[in-house]
Amino acid sequence: MLTTLTTSPAAKAVPVKSNINRSVRISAAAVVAAGAILTLTQAPAGAAVDNGQRTGPVQFWATDLGGCKAEFNIENRTNVTTYTIDWRIDDEEGRDIGVGFDVWRTGTPNMASKAASPTWPDEVEPNTPENRTMVSDRDPVLATYVQDLKNINASWNPPLPNPEANTHKIDYRIVLGPPGNNGETESGFPEWLGDRQWHTVTVTGCNPGSGGTGSANFFPSLFG
Repeated sequence: MLTTLTTSPAAKAVPVKSNINRSVRISAAAVVAAGAILTLTQAPAGAAVDNGQRTGPVQFWATDLGGCKAEFNIENRTNVTTYTIDWRIDDEEGRDIGVGFDVWRTGTPNMASKAASPTWPDEVEPNTPENRTMVSDRDPVLATYVQDLKNINASWNPPLPNPEANTHKIDYRIVLGPPGNNGETESGFPEWLGDRQWHTVTVTGCNPGSGGTGSANFFPSLFG
């Protein structure tokens, strides 16, 4: 479409070529800015997503709720109520409580599995090869816990690492609970627990004013 530019006699003439060039520069800069924002807010192509341990009778996972909060879940098909999540923030140091390995933020209150009655070890006879009172054929029972990194309620609660950061890396695993009636499988993993390895979730929204991917950071340099 052809656009005609007119000026009043008292107005200063605006060079058409200059005005068009400026519009083109602004449009190009806006495209660049949008592309940069999109790149920073999307996960890299092919990046692995850690969904926790999602196979077997004891499954567990964590999700980011935003607002510096994480949700932890244990889905339990056994009658065992001692499967407990241990977790740590930003690779912080663990502690020795005399169990032969370091633990982190597990403790009072525990993030432990739940099960329908009768539960082991409180409501059944001792588990023996002749009398299996630990079972793994129950309907699943879900236990859900929310941890607010800015307001952690725990008996062992060191200061939040990197307190000015907007995001924090949370590692978590099952640290307590029996491996199963038959111990470890031929793969070397606990029968009911997968591999007992650490899993990871990134918690966001801890300090939004600390900078990050907001578009306001780009426009002063593009249009200044």
